[in-house]
Amino acid sequence: MQKSLFTLPNIGGGDLLCNTLWQRSANIGCLGKRIILAIILLVSFFTPASAQLTGTKTVPGDYATVAAAVTALNTAGVGAGGVTFNIAANFTETISATISLTATGTAANTILFQKDPSTTGANPIITAYTGGVGTPATAAQDGIWRLVGSDYVTIDGIDVKDNAANTTNPSTMEYGYA
Repeated sequence: MQKSLFTLPNIGGGDLLCNTLWQRSANIGCLGKRIILAIILLVSFFTPASAQLTGTKTVPGDYATVAAAVTALNTAGVGAGGVTFNIAANFTETISATISLTATGTAANTILFQKDPSTTGANPIITAYTGGVGTPATAAQDGIWRLVGSDYVTIDGIDVKDNAANTTNPSTMEYGYA
């Protein structure tokens, strides 16, 4: 008699796992099915969950760039109490594409991007990418930072500017924040 990792009741003259749930797949015995199930359960159990972002994060520090911070926020979402991103004074970043914030906050869980109050100096500056293709008349315009369905977001003391290489349309940015 083979021993298995799981003991399930034998109901109605057959093995519940093999007969009911697996419908007797070809070429895999009951023990094989149990091993597959055990592997699936173990992988599910040990796969780390992505925690929502909360508390205070720094750029640079927790994230190398504002774009990386926004990507992490879009992926994980906002946790209880909200999240604050403190961006160091004098920080500069040239983006390679529009920063699109799709995560949303709530009245209790707000999103704040601000110049780090513990640092002194000029406001952080985010500089646009080069080679935009939109114009003011096109449906898809070029820009620096876009809020897409986001609520309860504050951006304070973060300056945006067009790239000096963007001299004429369509390469120029049509908006800074939208």
